This record gives sequence, C-alpha cells and structure tokens, in this order.
Amino acid sequence: MLSDRLKAVVNRVDHLGSVSVNDLSEQFGVAVETVRRDLRVLEEAGYLRRTHGGACSLLDNDEVLAFGSRQSENADAKAKMADRAISLVKEGDRIFLDPSSSCWYLARALPDIPLTVMTNSVRIVFDLVQKSNIKVIGIGGRYYEKYGAFLGSITVSNILDFHADICFHSCAGFLPESGAWDSNALNVGVKKAMLRASDTHALLCDTSKVGRGGFMLINELNSIHCRVDEKGIHGALKRTT
Repeated sequence: MLSDRLKAVVNRVDHLGSVSVNDLSEQFGVAVETVRRDLRVLEEAGYLRRTHGGACSLLDNDEVLAFGSRQSENADAKAKMADRAISLVKEGDRIFLDPSSSCWYLARALPDIPLTVMTNSVRIVFDLVQKSNIKVIGIGGRYYEKYGAFLGSITVSNILDFHADICFHSCAGFLPESGAWDSNALNVGVKKAMLRASDTHALLCDTSKVGRGGFMLINELNSIHCRVDEKGIHGALKRTT
C-alpha cells in the first residue's frame, strides 16, 4: 500500500501532467533525494514515468492503436495462439488478462470451466459473462474508450489488491535478448502491476512481433516463464502447486 505522501505525489503528477523534483521537494517539505527515491518506487509500481529532473503522468498517452484496429491485425495468428494458450489454463485457476486484443482472443476461446478471471478490459468482461462457470472480476479506474479498458493509477492500485496464478499479457514487440516491450506507458503500468500480482507469467506474442522493440520494457526475458505464438508454446509455467 502507498503512503499518504506517495498517493499525494501521484495525484499531483496526474493533475499537472508533469512536475519537477524541486517542485515536489518544496511542496512536501522533503529532501530532493527523498523525492527521487519516491519517484523511483512509483515508477517501478507503474504509477508514473520518471523524466530528467522530474516525472510525468501516464494518463492520456496516445501512442497506441485503438482496440478495434489491433483486433483486426493478424487475426488468424491470434486465434491460433489463443487455442494453444488454452492448454496452460487449469480448472480453478485465477488469471489476469490484460486489455490487449491477444488476451481478448484468449478470453473468447476459454472453455466454460470454473475459473476466476480478473481484467481491466470491458470487452473481455462482456464476452466472459456469458460463460456461467467463469467468475469475472472487472478492475476499475479511469475508462478510456479508445482502448476499451480502465487505465491509470487507480487501476494499478486496484490490481495490486488481487493475486493470480497466471498473468497472460501481450506486447508491441519481443526482443530475444531483453524481453517484452510496449509503446504506451499507460498500458505498461497496468501490465507491470498484473505481473507483480501473479505467480507466473505467459506472454502472448505472435511471430510478427518478434524482433521489434518498443518505448518501455514490460517484462524482462528471465521473468517470462513461457511465450505463446501461433506456432506453439516456448517454455513452461512455474506453478507454485
């Protein structure tokens, strides 16, 4: 849980869009080094992005395609990838699904078995509520119609109140030497929170994304327990039980 000061820092950054270390130091009456440490903690938790001399909000970043556009890209590959990913899911699992189109394909393919699915995607919620054996938990926050999802600091905070067996997440690009990357800081904050709150991580990444980077690193290579594409499953989930 965040301290009152850290919550106030996030609110200040989100309200102004960006703020300097010196301004935060003066406002909260703490040393500059304390502010830098606070910003480091908040960035790692997915609440903001540090900049040279300050921090900026993750809200209203407009660098990623709308959901409808992503949904139609490589549709056949995503459908095949979802069918392969189903084998990773066991009855009784608690899983996170990020708001990506890849996870939407997986949600639609999930069998109607006892599961708990937690997601910030409105579209995934609408598809899963038709499956009576799946308990659906919608994670709220500030809603963005373009992405069909709740995003931002409130969403990140709500995610960290839960725990999942598996986090399924996608990416804008995958580099074999570093890991999974994305192009939108707002989505990265949500995905990182889901990864922190999960025992094991499965990356949904069709082959068109391999060799491409992005603006921010979502998940380091050694933290991706398995990667799923339209051709198969690479690696294995590290289940605790």
